[in-house]
This record gives sequence, structure tokens and C-alpha cells, in this order.
Amino acid sequence: MRTWLAIVLALTTNIVDEPLPPFRYLSIVLFLSITFSVQAAEETDSSVVQSIRQSEQIELYLKQITELETEFGPLDRSLIEPLNILSELYTETGNLVEANTILSRQSQLLRVTEGPDTFSQIPVIEDQIINNVRMNDLEAATNNFENIQFVYLQNPESTTMQKLQAMDQLRHWHFTALNLGEKIDRINHFRISRAILDDMMQIAEDELGEENEEIIPYFYKVAIEKYHLLTYLFSHDELGANAHDDIFEMEAIQPTDYLRQGYEIVKDIREIIQQSNDIEADAMAAVYEGDFRMLLGIGLAQRSYREAMELFGEAGKSQQEIADFFSRPIVLPVTEYYFTMEDAIAAQDAAGYRYIRGEEDNDPVVHLGNFIAWNESLLNAAKPAPPEVLLDLEIELHRADLRFTIQSRGETRTPDAESSVPDTVQAKVDAQDALKMMIFRPRFRGNRWRRIEDVTITYWYPPEK
Repeated sequence: MRTWLAIVLALTTNIVDEPLPPFRYLSIVLFLSITFSVQAAEETDSSVVQSIRQSEQIELYLKQITELETEFGPLDRSLIEPLNILSELYTETGNLVEANTILSRQSQLLRVTEGPDTFSQIPVIEDQIINNVRMNDLEAATNNFENIQFVYLQNPESTTMQKLQAMDQLRHWHFTALNLGEKIDRINHFRISRAILDDMMQIAEDELGEENEEIIPYFYKVAIEKYHLLTYLFSHDELGANAHDDIFEMEAIQPTDYLRQGYEIVKDIREIIQQSNDIEADAMAAVYEGDFRMLLGIGLAQRSYREAMELFGEAGKSQQEIADFFSRPIVLPVTEYYFTMEDAIAAQDAAGYRYIRGEEDNDPVVHLGNFIAWNESLLNAAKPAPPEVLLDLEIELHRADLRFTIQSRGETRTPDAESSVPDTVQAKVDAQDALKMMIFRPRFRGNRWRRIEDVTITYWYPPEK
């Protein structure tokens, strides 16, 4: 059977060379009208048929569940599979309330039959979380993330890393909920995330040991939290006022002192690394030291970067590799801890970073990739990643493409938003203002910093709610 496209082509053969006769024109119009009408009807029919089929399947599994309950009781394991299929059917049809009811029953059944800390309930709870977020039931989602944390903390077969990962997922949920919920709840989400991190560090130190290299990524999370405290307290809207009342008034620590605490943590990390005799890891630790010195405005940053260059050379990196690495400016602080140059560059490239080496003494061409701001109150803080189960979560973002200069001390000059979506003055001004607040690891060539012009970045941020 010929497709409608083939028929149209046949009808319109030679129409470029010859005028299209009226009867042929009308034939084409009539054909297309009928074709699209038939297609629309077929799609509608297909949708109706699918809906009927799903309703029949739901009724079938409800009946099967009732029969199993009658024969074996409401807590028999034979119910798990039909309940699982039924929850999927409800989710497919958009009946999220019923889906969550069935998922809750699945989870309860698994806890009763296998124990309250059984790992088998994790996928079920994750499905609940996805539905909770779709329904904007943030409290239920929080409870379910806490349920996952409970499972890993209580199950004797959990590894230390599984415990820490579950706690970190809960922490990152609070970072995400900070954007999804009401403004008044933002500071509470952040305070809870801090408490979770304290508990994580206690477990990490008790079970891994303070000198174990595996603890380093968690130490660095604490250093980044110190930077977050700085950005919260420097926020100029109600979030900053709430941070002043709920954090500064309680702790009486100046914002820059938190950053100094982060710097001390980075120094402690380097001491741990130096015990392993891993020269490249020591070089990266020196880079991080330099980064926090840049953030603090300490002149010793240059010394740290030079030391890192020497160590990279000892670790077998070529002079060209070293020069390229230090010609790649980047927003500070780097949010993750990397032990190798390759991992650090791979992370940059994954975010859209593009670097083309300049010829002779010319500047390289640098596009810093995508920077996603946390929210409208924290425009110069990178948005933490959502929990893994919510990686597909989409939130509204404004976008601006900027061109600017990075000064030799990491500050920006003349940021220009060349375009924005939406195309409004406010969107461009917000992006430009955010860039002015940022500090960058500058281009470091030879033994000194160098200014670099025409750097570009794609800046994203959630609009004000």
C-alpha cells in the first residue's frame, strides 16, 4: 500500500516545470484534508482503545488481588507482583493518587514479609518519590527519602558508602526542594541539609577513619557547604534576611570566616593526600588550595598554582598539558573533588566546556559551558545536582549567553549578555549581575596570571517564583 507521501509526490510530479491545473490542485487539497482527518481519527481511536485496554487491565488485576487476598490473606507475598503491575497501570493512566496508594501497600507488604529494613522496598519507595514530586507533595517526598535513609542505616548488610550515599541523596533532595517549595521554607531546607552532613561526617570518621582517602570527597562537601553559607548570608533578599536571623544570630560567625573554615578543610585534605605519595593527587590538592585562596583574596594563590604545575610535571604531565589545564578558567569553587587532571577536565567538558588553544601568544578560545544557578536568591552559586531518582526532573530556567573578560585576579569585567531567553532586559541584567559576583580560577601561564578576553558562558537560572 502506497504511503500518503508517495501519493502526494505522484500527484505533484512535474509541477515545477508546468503550471498546476486547477483539478490537480483541488485533488491534492482534498487528498491532504482527508488524509490528515483520517490520521487524526486513527490517533483518537488508538488513544481510546488504549484507555479502554488499560481500564480492562486494571479491573483484571483488581479482581486478581481480591481473589488472592481471599485465598491467602492481605499480607501474602503472592500479592507483590500484581500490585506492582497495578501501580504501573495507574501511573500510565495518570492516576497518581491511586498509584501511590498501591505503592504504599507494596512497601508495607515487603516490610512485613521481609523486614522493615529490606532492600527490596527501595525501588518501590523511589517510584513513590517520583509520583510525590509530580503531585507537588514535597512533604511525602521528604518522608520517603527519609525512609530510604532508614533502610540503609538499619540494614546490617549496608556498606559505609551505601549509608553515606543514602544520606547524601536526602541532603540533595532538600537542595532540590528549596527550589520547588515556598520561599519561607528555603532556609529550613538548608538547615536540615547541614544537620544531615554533620551526621554523614560522623559516620564517615567513625567507619572510614579521618586519614582514609575515601573520606576526602565528604570533607570537600563540608568545604563547599562553607561557601554556601557565605552565599546565603550575602544574599540581598528575604533568604539573606532569614539566614541572618537563623544562622548568623545563632552562630555569630562572619560570612568570610566560613570561607576560611572551608580553606582549612582543603588544607587538611591535602595533608591526607600527601601521606599516599600520589604526586598527581597532591598537585590537584594544591590546585584546590589555590582556588580557596583565590576566593579569599589571599595573594598566596599564585604560589599554590605554581606548586601544582611543578607537581604535575613530576607526575609525568607534559608542559603542554599543564599549560592547557591552567589556561582553562573556571567558576570557583569547583563543586566536586577530583584527584586527577583528566577527571577535572572531563567534568568541565561534560558541562559543555570548549577550549581551543591559542597560537603563539594569542588567547585561547574559551567557552565555559553551562552554569546553572541555584535560584534567584543565589545567582552566583551552582545548583547542586538533584537526587539520582529525580535526574529527569525539569524546572523552568531562564538562559543568557554572555561574553566577558576575566581579569588576572579572577574577577570579571564588562559582562555582556548578548542574548537571553526570555529576551528581556531583566533576564540579561540578572545574568550580568550574577557574573559580576563570581570569582574564576584565572588563566595562569608561565609564572603569573594573565587576563583573558572574549570568554563566553551559557548562564541558566530559575526565575523568581
